[in-house]
Amino acid sequence: MIGVISGDIIKSQTIPKQQYDAMLYQLEQSLRNISGEQTLWNIYRGDAFQLQVNNPQLLFKNALLVYLHLKSSGYELRQSLALGQIDNPRSDIKTATGSAFTLSGQGLDKIGNQRFVFNINEQQLDESLNLNLAFADVLLTKITQKQANALYVYLTSPDNSHAALAKELKTSRENVTKLLNLAHYQLIERFIKHTQHVIKNIIKGGE
Repeated sequence: MIGVISGDIIKSQTIPKQQYDAMLYQLEQSLRNISGEQTLWNIYRGDAFQLQVNNPQLLFKNALLVYLHLKSSGYELRQSLALGQIDNPRSDIKTATGSAFTLSGQGLDKIGNQRFVFNINEQQLDESLNLNLAFADVLLTKITQKQANALYVYLTSPDNSHAALAKELKTSRENVTKLLNLAHYQLIERFIKHTQHVIKNIIKGGE
């Protein structure tokens, strides 16, 4: 069982041609920053991407990090997350097959105005996860670029004390605390831990 994220930039067609390359660069950097042995990714159709997460417990955290990284650069993103099987693993995920890829792609086609949706194959999903995702969706949609950047750095830094983050962000400790509080960082961190616990139990149940 793996996780797959399909996503695209919202209203990318309104981005001026001279700024389009900068948008693509930011998208590539967002995916590259979280990639490693546990992920594979591909950008297609200009502003769309697919990310294969081999460790399913990182599915929601990775989606949030991509969202925050892009939002901190001024771009809005929508993502369809799915948990399922991979039938035909490939190093180039464009040609990989399995329910995780199918569900993720279908979810993106139907996503509407949401920033995040989640689907799972052949199992009854605990409604608490979708409900918490809906709340996280609302909170993250409303944060500013500076708040998104502070939250991204908080979630990715080895030392995420507010004093250390202030040095990295070149601002005061008080400002870091203010930005993180406005980004509801403690709730978002709790949400990430909740998703990891739920997915761990889903995988155990499917074994």
